[in-house]
Amino acid sequence: MTKKRGLSGLGRKIRNLRLQMGLTQEELGERAQIHYSYVGQVERGDKMPSLRTLKSLAAALNADLHYLLEEPASYNSAPEGPPPDHLAELKSLLQGRSPAEIRLCLDIVRAILQFLNTPRDKT
Repeated sequence: MTKKRGLSGLGRKIRNLRLQMGLTQEELGERAQIHYSYVGQVERGDKMPSLRTLKSLAAALNADLHYLLEEPASYNSAPEGPPPDHLAELKSLLQGRSPAEIRLCLDIVRAILQFLNTPRDKT
């Protein structure tokens, strides 16, 4: 793996989480207490953040540091379940939420799964 490729994978994860949260680079920078232009450089893979900065970014994104650092090639995804990164992403999205919000999200996921499991007419 090249250094640039590894950085872009990290940057892609940070960008995806930021966009899922509806944050701009400037807003993420404020939350992580780093300059927004540096956020852009990390997302593009131009800069490798320090561990301290990665911790700040992970906290600002409600994400596990492990998720940001995990290499996609290291996933041992079984056919019967989603790759671990999807589960980590779900967990990170729920971190810091109230029990009521977590129950609401769980109810929504259950409803979606029930809909997906319901046979539909193909006409």
